Amino acid sequence: MSVTDVSILFSYTRSYFQVDLEAVSDAVVYLKTLLPHKTEGELFTVLGRAKQGKTDRFRNLLQHQEKYNEQFIHAPGEKGLVMIVFTLPTHDIVIKIIRDKFAPPKSVSRNDVMARYKQVFEHDRAGRLADAQEFQYLKFDRNHFEASLLEELTSEAREAILIESDNIIFKHCYIERRLTPLNLFLQTADQTAAKKAVYDYGQAIRDLALSNIFPGDLLLKNFGVSVRGRVIFYDYDELCMVTDCNFRDLPSASTEEEELHPDAWFYVAENDIFPEQFISFLGFNEELCQLFMHWHKEILTAAYWRNLQARHRLGEVLDVVPYHHYPF
Repeated sequence: MSVTDVSILFSYTRSYFQVDLEAVSDAVVYLKTLLPHKTEGELFTVLGRAKQGKTDRFRNLLQHQEKYNEQFIHAPGEKGLVMIVFTLPTHDIVIKIIRDKFAPPKSVSRNDVMARYKQVFEHDRAGRLADAQEFQYLKFDRNHFEASLLEELTSEAREAILIESDNIIFKHCYIERRLTPLNLFLQTADQTAAKKAVYDYGQAIRDLALSNIFPGDLLLKNFGVSVRGRVIFYDYDELCMVTDCNFRDLPSASTEEEELHPDAWFYVAENDIFPEQFISFLGFNEELCQLFMHWHKEILTAAYWRNLQARHRLGEVLDVVPYHHYPF
């Protein structure tokens, strides 16, 4: 077993181990010998001591900020419609704040978003969902925020913050590990790294489906690549259960008028999903698109999803293998 293999098991993308240990610190010391790159807070968290892990994470954040004297900046990637996401330039976490209002086409509410983050916390994360730790009333010096970020926070997230003199207090936020958005990763990755990321992207969708999770929005910008090259999903505002979806085959047009119609010419309910359309939204170049189709084309069929639905509804517990070998 390699450090990478062990890291996957003791990862922020897997459910916490519920371990009844007399001295958790002894287990942390031992795991540190196997995983020296992980912080003590991460190891306390994954062993089920979430409060201790959160305390350590926030302390490390403040110490890092003081040591490097950095300002918070917008996190790399496309601007989100639901969250304001920011980070420190050299730190490995991001902070997420829910916006006061969501621009179209988003139709979810603040409570909907929080419920989905809670669902992720309680569900089997299958090694593919980033752990989003929930914090309340975190205080920072407002001078530690880049001007445009501070302006956005004070204008678009007033419900989530308080301004007190020289401080900004976040009444509610989430902190996650920082990942490289998959769409940005593919822009600069070499051929081998890009192929691995595309394969693992499809495998991430499969792993989530096996744990009864449908991401909702499969755009590459909603997935990130970890420092070890593993593809992780981190945008939860449209996440739902596979068993709650209605996966449909795309109807065939019977007339030329229907075929040329710019919008759907057939009825589409709110929970209807047409897997055949997934590929047209992903933005892969031609070569990567062909590779994705070669490895994962069954994901683009309603039959694949309906089969999983049937197995989940029968109560079958589907195994999610943490280790995968690339087929090249």
